[in-house]
Amino acid sequence: MNIEELVDMAEWIHVDEEVDLGASSTRDERNAFWMRVVGCAYWGHPTYNPVPDPQWCVKDAGGGRPMSDDVAVSMPSRAAWDCIPGSGSDSYRFEAESIGILPADQHVYVPDKPAQDTPAWGALPPYPGDAAFDEIGAILWADYAEAGRVPDSQVGRWFGRTIYDYLAGMTLDASIEKHRAEWRTALGLD
Repeated sequence: MNIEELVDMAEWIHVDEEVDLGASSTRDERNAFWMRVVGCAYWGHPTYNPVPDPQWCVKDAGGGRPMSDDVAVSMPSRAAWDCIPGSGSDSYRFEAESIGILPADQHVYVPDKPAQDTPAWGALPPYPGDAAFDEIGAILWADYAEAGRVPDSQVGRWFGRTIYDYLAGMTLDASIEKHRAEWRTALGLD
């Protein structure tokens, strides 16, 4: 993710979550918003950023003061940008303005992990190999053929539900069994 993409994501979160960063907002609210944005970049997020990018960090305001409410730092270069010029006023905007390379004594740190809506990246089951997913496809296609139907847009639904439950902790076989019963009913086979 480059800085422009991070700023675009910040604006997307701002609009999507209806966050006010203007004159009626508090520094704590702006800091919480910015921590969430950079956290979504660093840790990843199922909606805003599915691929974590651990280069992105936040910084404090120096001298033991709280974090700066709209500065993103790319590590390890320590290049930094003010990403919401005018934050705290009603004329704020989303735009990356370079503030240069931060000095070595400037405290830079990993953002907090965003609230529960971020997946536990390390908790995903291991990739079972293409053969496992081919199996789902083969079973789906066979059931469609048995029903005398060509695969349609609902194939994505059935495949998605099967994979979702697998990623949520169900065994792949159990997930196939559960969702196959659903799609066979929808196809009029059971």
